[in-house]
Amino acid sequence: MFSFQHPVQIHFGQGVFSELNNTLSSYDFSSYVIVMSNSQIKNGLHRLVESQLGEKIKDVVTNIEPNPTLDNVQRIVNVMEQHEADCVIAIGGGSTMDAAKAACAVYLQSIDINHLLEHEDFSHALPLIAIPTTSGSASEVTPVSVLNDKSNGLKVPLTGPGLYPTAAIVDPELTLTCPPGITATSGIDVLCHALDCLGSVNKNPVSDAIAISAAKLAFENLEHAYHEPMNIEARENMALASMMAGMAFSQTGTSAAHAFSYYLTSNYDVPHGEACAFTMDAWYVVNANLDSRLDEHAKMIGFSDAEALSERFNNIKKELGLALTFDDLDIDRSDVETIVGRGLEAQNMKNNIAQPDKEEVLQFLSVK
Repeated sequence: MFSFQHPVQIHFGQGVFSELNNTLSSYDFSSYVIVMSNSQIKNGLHRLVESQLGEKIKDVVTNIEPNPTLDNVQRIVNVMEQHEADCVIAIGGGSTMDAAKAACAVYLQSIDINHLLEHEDFSHALPLIAIPTTSGSASEVTPVSVLNDKSNGLKVPLTGPGLYPTAAIVDPELTLTCPPGITATSGIDVLCHALDCLGSVNKNPVSDAIAISAAKLAFENLEHAYHEPMNIEARENMALASMMAGMAFSQTGTSAAHAFSYYLTSNYDVPHGEACAFTMDAWYVVNANLDSRLDEHAKMIGFSDAEALSERFNNIKKELGLALTFDDLDIDRSDVETIVGRGLEAQNMKNNIAQPDKEEVLQFLSVK
């Protein structure tokens, strides 16, 4: 028995962004606040948005940190309150979209920003239009906003149906300007989302089917997008893979690889996708040892078994210049026990098929 419900209206395809005004006309919003990444301001994307939506745009908020903070969220809320916005448009990567999602909830529910990370009811929020400019986070189709708790050195995921965007506008052309490093770290996150979904105890036949298709697309296209940045076919396939992986894990939650990523990002500044990928290879095999369906999933993706998938995953990391060992991350071996302990404490670790103890994790990560 399972359920599957996905409320985001998706508009996908090359050039769909250039039809922004026509696309949004059916939603009947009259006052927009734009939250946009700095890179897109530099690319002049804000001028294209303004040319289409005109006076409906009341303000543009930028300077969102790579790991968005409570201060970032409050700054967006302040602008929303100033203009009494009835919709927010988030244009950028996962950080931009996550900050905007949280701001929409804070604004509509009048949540005290100092208690946001303890808040549990995210059933409703101001409407959000999410426009990704990277292929990775899939925040445009998920009910999750991940914020950085600087005071405690943690990344905290907020989850609830109100955090689903009203609509996602996914145009692969917007990813053509991604630098290689962002293509690598966001692209590997697509694989981590799909594989973490397959390793979740909450998986179901529909989420499995979507995650398998997403993983296959990403395995086949990520290196092309990295080495051939203007390859629009590869970019489109990665955008599709990212969105599909997001749809899958929006149903299941992420699991061990993401649980172990948060401390690496918060305390060692490892980019999110790279931090997830650091242990993903090991977790897929560990989970397959308990659930043989992961070997079957690996075959559907294009590999002989889970071990072969894991090996190919590591080869891609090497090809993209991502970390394979703790030495690559410049992390002292004396820190590993703390990293493992914090990973096991993360909320989404409960979603993982395998539930090893600390010593078992230390053993299978000792080769890194």
